[in-house]
Amino acid sequence: MLRVNSDQKGRQSKMVNSTESELGGGTQTATRKKRAARAPAAARSDMREKIKQVATELLISRGFNGTSYGDIATRLGVTTTNIHYHFGNKQALVDEVVADYVAEARGRHLRIWLDQTTSLQEKLQKVVEYNFERYRQFNPTDHGTQSWSLIGRLRLESDVLSESARDMLASFTSSIHEGIRLAVDTAWHNGELRDDTPREDLAFLLINIVNSSSVFTHGTGGFDKLKLFFDAFSRVMLSAYAPDPKARRRSSK
Repeated sequence: MLRVNSDQKGRQSKMVNSTESELGGGTQTATRKKRAARAPAAARSDMREKIKQVATELLISRGFNGTSYGDIATRLGVTTTNIHYHFGNKQALVDEVVADYVAEARGRHLRIWLDQTTSLQEKLQKVVEYNFERYRQFNPTDHGTQSWSLIGRLRLESDVLSESARDMLASFTSSIHEGIRLAVDTAWHNGELRDDTPREDLAFLLINIVNSSSVFTHGTGGFDKLKLFFDAFSRVMLSAYAPDPKARRRSSK
């Protein structure tokens, strides 16, 4: 039976967030009043989400300096006053967009890296698939070189971002680093890696590959180059530290 120490399991459980649904109630009269009050609120919420969706696409494609309220308003067929009403200044909008994007990306990555049912090599393949999913949203072919990652794009313009946005981008790296480190430890405990594997070094290399994924597709021939890089890492690094097949399982010490 494969074993992972309890301390490691505890750290993993802290990194997976759960959501709880909200419950409501009341009399029929109160419900009707709430529905009437929610109608304009729902419309405002819907518009906010549309603004953030368009802003996200433009920020990825054009960057911070290349995106304006005018661009967003034109795409949505509204006025810039409408956008100011919902978010105030551009920096506030970008902060909220970055927060949402980082939360989604962090969640997807941690579900991959903390999955106890997959090998380290399988986790790498799932990361490639996730990156391809985002890449395809902005590139119709495998050879496109358009930006596809908000995190990668805005790191290039960190000097014009707010401190809050910079902190959120940094939090992505720290969270994923911890997830990858735990994934490497799990692989070691499961017998996928030799006893002498430099686990911290391996995790360090992996986090830098993940952080640089969007860079590999710019001017290099598209997504194929990124996939080749992940494949090469698996062949060279993981194979180099693969244990003897007869010693696949490691007892806990």
